[in-house]
This record gives sequence, structure tokens and C-alpha cells, in this order.
Amino acid sequence: MILRESFESAINSIKANALRSFLTSLAIIIGTAAVIAVIGIGTSANKALDAEIDEFGVRNLSIFAGQKRRGGVSSGASPLTLKDAYALEKVTEHNWLVAPGIQRGRQVQFENNNMQASINGYSVNNFPVRGFNIEYGRLFTEKENLARKKYVVIGSKVASELKTFSRNLLNKDVLIGGASYKVIGILKEEGSSGWQSPDDEFYIPILTATSRIAGTEDLGWINVGIANDANVDLVMMSIEEVLRRQHDIGPGENNDFRINDWSQYADLRREATNIFALLIAGIAGISLVVGGIGVMNIMLVSVTERTREIGLRKALGATPKIILFQFLVEATILCAIGGIIGVFIGTFLLYIFASFNDWPFAMPFSAIFGSITFSALVGLIFGIWPARRAAKLDPAVSLRYE
Repeated sequence: MILRESFESAINSIKANALRSFLTSLAIIIGTAAVIAVIGIGTSANKALDAEIDEFGVRNLSIFAGQKRRGGVSSGASPLTLKDAYALEKVTEHNWLVAPGIQRGRQVQFENNNMQASINGYSVNNFPVRGFNIEYGRLFTEKENLARKKYVVIGSKVASELKTFSRNLLNKDVLIGGASYKVIGILKEEGSSGWQSPDDEFYIPILTATSRIAGTEDLGWINVGIANDANVDLVMMSIEEVLRRQHDIGPGENNDFRINDWSQYADLRREATNIFALLIAGIAGISLVVGGIGVMNIMLVSVTERTREIGLRKALGATPKIILFQFLVEATILCAIGGIIGVFIGTFLLYIFASFNDWPFAMPFSAIFGSITFSALVGLIFGIWPARRAAKLDPAVSLRYE
């Protein structure tokens, strides 16, 4: 009974001073909206990153050539070769996919249009390791790779660069460096990755690239695809053991290659995003505290304005506890309403931001519950002083107050 009457009295008081109530809770609204938006953006960013990683299908380790050092003195670059890739393929312990690659820039021509493009020599394994999927046509086979066929798979945007349509290129010949290659497949759109865009590139069999394009068996990289639940440290140790043996690196000598675990960069990015989101959310939380101080000041003014009302209620039998409870409920409801409005605004801002960046819309419901609860607690805590002041008013003095 007391709770219902206090609730109704609080709502009536807020309605009677709607503009003042709105201005009072404005800091609560802004702070809650900021908390929801920032935490939501961080969650959406992480989900987008997870989706990018999942597209690879397998975890991807990349091996690159480094400097050969003897006795602490650099003796030039030590390239990776096809023999290194073949040695890694012989290891069956980790069930990995070895995908050597090479890249060269060449002029590409189709009919009267041409473009400068990156020509990638790919093994058959490179496509599943990179998570590339075919849209039209097919990928080349290992048999065609061994036969050094002049086949090419192209990215999704190549056709527009050559002023034509993708289906027009399928099963047609294009000139790469003056030599004719048959387009047998067109990849699905992958999107840019850092400074590279797979959608603008050409992919030919690795042995075709080494014999017809590069003229060498030196590789640009070797990708190694492993299961997501594999022991990465153990896999990297196995790769290191094989390559040190291949490159005749003695005990105590430095590696002349390096191994990158790209998921580590994703973990660092995720951690940085979370730290940034928590930092901004903490700053936004300060505005909730500032809003609580504003609520306290307005409630003190409200106590002064309603002194005669308080005196009348006490004269009619209201105890100090009832008066205290009434003002606490009013302050709590005021902040809770501000928190709810802030949640709607923050959700809307998150939706706009996620749509603009083509991220998944991820609303953390724990953040919603926490923000509204925290807003209500702010009202409860900062409403105690005004409520106690109202409860301590002398009814006789209050009734004579002008």
C-alpha cells in the first residue's frame, strides 16, 4: 500500500514538473546512452572480427623468409623454396595444410582493356587455407598444377577493372604478361584485408607461376593451415624444426625465417577494443554520478518547495519513514526513467553505427540491465540526503512555511 502510494506520488510529481524532471535526468540519459553505445560497439566489433576469422575456416600460420646470419653477421636473405614446402607436407603429425605462394606484378589485358595486377602463384591448398570460395566456374586441380597449365582464377572485382562482366570472362582467355591464360573460375567477394584486396587479384597454379612468371622456385610465403583447437606452440616448434633442418641451421644459430600467427594480432585487437570500450564506458559512468548530484540538488529544491505538503502529510499521520520512502522512490524513479530513455538512445546509436560499418548488431543485455540498475542506484543513493531532510521537518513549522 505504502509502495503504491509512494509510486503514484512520485509519478505525479514528475509529471507536474516534466521539463525540470527531464533536465534533471539529462545527465543520466546521456551517460546511459554512452555506456550502451560504447559497450555495444565494442561487442559488435569483436563479433565482426570473429566472423572474419571464422571465414578462414582454419587457423593460419604464415612463414616468411628472413636474413641468414652466421656468427652474428648477416649474409643476405635466405629465401623459402618449394623444397621447404614439400618437406613440410611430409609431416603428417599435425594434419596441417601446407600452402606455398608467390606473387608478381604483371600487365593483364582482355580485349581492348588492360590493368596492372598482382599475379599470385597458388597451390591448391591456398584456397581453403585462406577461406576463398568459388562463385562461378571452378578452381584448378593438383593435376593441372603439376602439368603447369595456363589456367587462372580471378577475384570478384577483376571484371569491372577490365570493363566487362564476370560471366563474360569465364572460360575466356586473358593476356598475362603477354601470355594467354584461360579464366576457369571467379571467386566470391572477400573484401579488403589490410593493404591487399583479394578481389582485385589473379590466381594461377604455383608451378605455372614459378616456371612461366617468376622463373624461380623461391617463394614469397608458405601458409600453414591448422585446426582452430590445435596446439599452436607445438605446431610452430615442428615447423621450426623442419625448416632449420632444411636450411642447415646449426645449434645456437638464429632462424633465417619467421613464423606469424595471425590470430595473435586478432587477440591483441580484441583486447585493445575491450580496453577502449571499458575506458569510455567508465568515463560515461562518471556522467551518471554527476547526474546523481544534479538529482540530489533538484530533490533538495523540491523538498523546500513542498515543505507545506510535507507538514500536511505529517499532520495527517504520515511517519518520517513514509516521507523518507516517498522521496527515495521519487529520486529512484526519476533516474530509472532517465536510464531507460538512455538505453533506447544508445541502442539506436549502436544500430546506426553497426549498419554504417556493416557489423553485426550485438546488443549486450547485461549492459542494459546494468545501466538501468546503476541509474536507479544513483537515484537511491543521491536521494537519501533530500529524503532524510524531508523526513526530519517539523510538521508545525512546515505548515507555517510560505
